Amino acid sequence: MRRLTILTLVLLSAPVLAQKPWETRVDLPVPVPLELPAVPPLNPFAVPVLSPPSPVATPLREKFTDTFTVLASAYVSSEGSCRRVVLTRAPWPGMDSAVRQKLSETNFTPARAGGAPVAIWLPIAIDFKGRVDEGRVAKLQATAPDPSAPPVPEVAAVPTPDARDLELPATPLDRVDQLANPKRPPRIRVDGHAWRQAIRLLAEVSPEGRCQRVVFLACPEGLRPWLLASMAAWTFRPAAGKSGPVQAWALLEGEVEVEVGDLVSEGLRVMRAGSYPRVGARSAAGPPPGA
Repeated sequence: MRRLTILTLVLLSAPVLAQKPWETRVDLPVPVPLELPAVPPLNPFAVPVLSPPSPVATPLREKFTDTFTVLASAYVSSEGSCRRVVLTRAPWPGMDSAVRQKLSETNFTPARAGGAPVAIWLPIAIDFKGRVDEGRVAKLQATAPDPSAPPVPEVAAVPTPDARDLELPATPLDRVDQLANPKRPPRIRVDGHAWRQAIRLLAEVSPEGRCQRVVFLACPEGLRPWLLASMAAWTFRPAAGKSGPVQAWALLEGEVEVEVGDLVSEGLRVMRAGSYPRVGARSAAGPPPGA
């Protein structure tokens, strides 16, 4: 029995005696630099061809009727008056003046927060009914997409608020119990006009010389349905491959002359989310009362 006890003590102390002070294990994270392989940029619209597609006939639709939406942000005071209007998106140029004037003349039921009327920046959408009367392709150049440069669509920039707008006290929309609403929706009329518009887009052309798909890179949003409907009738000289015509994309850059008729508003919608003033602007900070 005595011998068994001594043996047990020796076995229990063996791991402790085997661990030297300089052999103490310490777990430390050691960053290992990993060099990633360089991946060259690739344009998925580029294919090797002897010559890219080129336009032959580019007619544009006449009397194209559609609904066109304008987005705006209106500063509505705690008394319900509209003091400022900023258009954040328009279907094409030349609509600002008429929209601003009519909204500025509109009386609103003020927004409410905590049972009291407050001032807010109210996001508004206005739907207009009208048509593109006619148009003409003034110039158009077709080139093969650059294999090493993927296309970058143009992004419509949100207007930058000026000092006056940032100083206006406004309650953030997420703290408003009830949005402002127009007491009587205004009837807004925008006179027709003509202008010259730059466009840039990608068109996929079949071996038969017809446009199959379109990717807009730079073009006003309100003109895109009209151009899509028009391009269905365009004809192209197809891309040339080693064994004959092949399907390929073409980068089209040019200008179109556009004439639009009068637009009349068909409705006004207030929204809970807006992009003006931008997030982080001083007008959205703090708990401002009504103006």
